[in-house]
Amino acid sequence: MRDSMVVTLKQQKLISHPLRSNIIRLLSTTPMTAKQVADHYSKTTGSIHYHIQQLFLNDLLEIDHTNSINGIVEKYYRAKAAHFHLENDSPTNALIQKVHNVPLTSDELRHLNDEFSELILKYANRKADPDQVEQIEHKITFSVEPKNTGI
Repeated sequence: MRDSMVVTLKQQKLISHPLRSNIIRLLSTTPMTAKQVADHYSKTTGSIHYHIQQLFLNDLLEIDHTNSINGIVEKYYRAKAAHFHLENDSPTNALIQKVHNVPLTSDELRHLNDEFSELILKYANRKADPDQVEQIEHKITFSVEPKNTGI
């Protein structure tokens, strides 16, 4: 598995689905069957199988290995990468463009917020070089969303 992978806009849209993003995160650490993923998320096997097939058919998952038990073939899927970025992104902003779906406790979010605020203030409070104002090409936006309990 690669750490990072270039994706198309179509793949990016597939990844942006919260459940699919969770499946990718899970399968980036441990190869699992659709049944194991369904059990992990307390979802139906059919629902998880559908999402896994969408990810597999669009080259975001691969088959790690198979097991044959009494004539039934179990397919163990794994994510092709842990992080993704769009194919047209320049290398300078590829890290920020990666899809990150990070579940946090309230305490972890407070700690992250403190660290992140310090980092953002470092850039927000810098003195702008008048010669570089014309060169500014990017702005970043971040959001924190409450967990959707249906996923």
